[in-house]
Amino acid sequence: MLRLRSCVAALACTLALPAAFAADRAPNVIVILADDLGWADLGHDGSKISTPHLDRLAKDGVQLTPFRSPAPMCSPARAALMTGRYPHSVGVPELASPDTRGNVPILALDHAAVTIPEVLKPAGYRSTLVGKWHLGFEKQNWPRTHGFDEFWGSLIGTPRYWQVLETYANETPIKVDGLGYYTDQLAAKAAEVVRRETAAGRPYFLYLAFNAPHYPLEAPAPLVGKYRRLFPDRGLFALFAAMVEQLDTGIGQVLAALDETKTADNTLVIFTSDNGPSAELNHYGPEGADFSNGPHRGYKFGTTDGGLRVPFLARWPAGKLPAGAVRSGSAITMDILPTVLDATGAKPLPNQEIHGQSLLPLFRGEPFARAGALHWENQQNAGVLAGDWKLVHRFWEPQPRLYNLAADPGEDRNLAAEQPAKVAELVALHDAWKARHYPKPVKRMTTRPPVQFPKTPLDP
Repeated sequence: MLRLRSCVAALACTLALPAAFAADRAPNVIVILADDLGWADLGHDGSKISTPHLDRLAKDGVQLTPFRSPAPMCSPARAALMTGRYPHSVGVPELASPDTRGNVPILALDHAAVTIPEVLKPAGYRSTLVGKWHLGFEKQNWPRTHGFDEFWGSLIGTPRYWQVLETYANETPIKVDGLGYYTDQLAAKAAEVVRRETAAGRPYFLYLAFNAPHYPLEAPAPLVGKYRRLFPDRGLFALFAAMVEQLDTGIGQVLAALDETKTADNTLVIFTSDNGPSAELNHYGPEGADFSNGPHRGYKFGTTDGGLRVPFLARWPAGKLPAGAVRSGSAITMDILPTVLDATGAKPLPNQEIHGQSLLPLFRGEPFARAGALHWENQQNAGVLAGDWKLVHRFWEPQPRLYNLAADPGEDRNLAAEQPAKVAELVALHDAWKARHYPKPVKRMTTRPPVQFPKTPLDP
């Protein structure tokens, strides 16, 4: 009997070891990125789109509002996320493409810039990218050349959803066409990574970069029917809404894997979008984008807040972060890398340049102040945010616009004529920023591009 009790006690101790080990080990980090998701597209922000799993993240974690992208387009935003730096300083000021596009050269993420996987590797982390890369198409610029241990997904920006294009397992082409809706495949792969890394007993960084709800508009038929009934006069928005709900369902699979492995308490989960909604005419057009951008002016590609404001949620249970908190501060995607360093205790590499700052104090309700102005620039647009003042210059317009966001969050009242000194101050700040971070800019366009910037009653 004594021997039996000893065996039972030993077995109980053995079974308890994984949980105890998980409690002591460095936290896992999961960053989930949506594509072209608007600030107002989630249920907890008042949308009619069903997003119960993201709503759960908001309930269990911290919501930041406002939160802005460092670029109103895919590739630069992703470069900033990966490096914690302005994308102009790491070789991706514009959209990455395998070919030159007009005056935009072939671009790729600079190997001199340190990425999240590279800075976490000395701390014992294994890093996996599931989903969209879009930061370089030559093999010397693929994800595993930037510190990822594993890559499963697509290099291109629009791999589609049913007839999926150009997918890879590491450097090997794979065929996932015909294996189901691509959003579901990405979610299943990410959940598999959670289970595998937990079983291996090592901390991990998972970057889950969905291409949803970026065009083409393709979604499961039952959901399309559901949203056509809900939005009978919005046509294409029903397709978009269905894509968002299926995205939420996929995120639910990943959260379920954390619950299943009992590692949710030791995992920092961050969710955001690369930029605001697209009003492109091959997407759902201005009619849909004016739903997604909420009260804000403009869309993807623009530096008004409709193109820059994106959702942001962070959850780290067991008292690490408060539950159900909504914080207001000048936060931006570049802040994710230093936040991850702060949360994991990992140290920057020697001479690593970082332009963002940790958001953990903001999450916890501690003092948080932005160190300096924030800047945006692509070939069509510039933007500067300093305190409550926002300068926006669209290069087909002769003069910049000036807004006071405290009094006018929708950027409806242009104060440039009334505040010439403030305009001059912000222009000077932007010139100094360009000299440091973007000394050789891509040649600007001077006419309004009709595809990216369709004329609308709100923006003729």
